Amino acid sequence: MLRRFIPAIMILVCVILDTTILPIVYGGVYTVPLTVVAVLLIGMLMGRMRGLLYGTIGGLLIDITAGTLGMMTFFFMAVGFVIGLILYNPGEHLRTGRRLARRRHLERAAWVFALYTAGEVAMFVIQYFGTADLRPIYLVNIAVRALICTALTVLLRPAAYVLLVGNNRNRVPTRNREVKSF
Repeated sequence: MLRRFIPAIMILVCVILDTTILPIVYGGVYTVPLTVVAVLLIGMLMGRMRGLLYGTIGGLLIDITAGTLGMMTFFFMAVGFVIGLILYNPGEHLRTGRRLARRRHLERAAWVFALYTAGEVAMFVIQYFGTADLRPIYLVNIAVRALICTALTVLLRPAAYVLLVGNNRNRVPTRNREVKSF
């Protein structure tokens, strides 16, 4: 029962951290919203519809508190939906070999990097049309923020797996047997 509320609590805590505590601690150009990391993890572990739902909630809360209505909502929705569409695998808890697991980790990291970079580039294009200012350091900043987001997502994924899905790693898969009546 509590597991149903964990994604909403996770999004709410990340929004509170993003809007109140992190700007006080560090307000530089390499700040990555923890809410987008939470949306990526929820979409990756729970599917595209929940990624879309919690992306909408997280994006709206960020937009309302930051005063940029609509900017982050669509980005978070798209990221949550696409990551859930591409990387959600309900049978992932079944044991696999190390080589396949390593390949899946690299695939997840590459998709997170690509999606976050695409979102940042879209935000950069919107900002460019507002300011008409183009500097090469902006692209470097986008790449560094994408690497930070990828690292956070990869590092927090095991904890999020236990919180959102549960610890099913030690269970042996059973076959469904048909019971025949007399």
